[in-house]
Amino acid sequence: MAIEDNMYSGERIVRKFHPSPFNFIWSYLLGVVLIIPGLVTVICPIIGVVLIIYTELDRRSITYMITDKRIMKERGIFGKTNSSTIYQKITDIHSSQSAIQSMLGIGDIYINTAGGEGPEINIRGIGDMPSIKKEIEQAWAGGAKP
Repeated sequence: MAIEDNMYSGERIVRKFHPSPFNFIWSYLLGVVLIIPGLVTVICPIIGVVLIIYTELDRRSITYMITDKRIMKERGIFGKTNSSTIYQKITDIHSSQSAIQSMLGIGDIYINTAGGEGPEINIRGIGDMPSIKKEIEQAWAGGAKP
């Protein structure tokens, strides 16, 4: 089941994206280091390849979607976990970017709703974070792009 299967009738996609590969940089780097020939044992390169493949599958298993009615998040390859919130329920949208995230050009967006303890949807490690936050804020304000 794809994230699009959970859309309302007439709902339009504004933007669909995954976390940036830079959000997983340490896993990728560890995988590359393990692949380098001559390290500890023969098994290390195999572990390195498996780690890189697992990390990429994990990254791609997270899908975010901004529509004209709500924000959606789906995670999982075989089993899926979905969450969404309609714009009318949103009370606050904020973003953060650590020093390392700033150097890598990624950031996080947190979407809060009334009655929730903490963010309803966390959009973590995404590239072009300011632009995506602006799109969410425009849709929240009723100005979703046609």
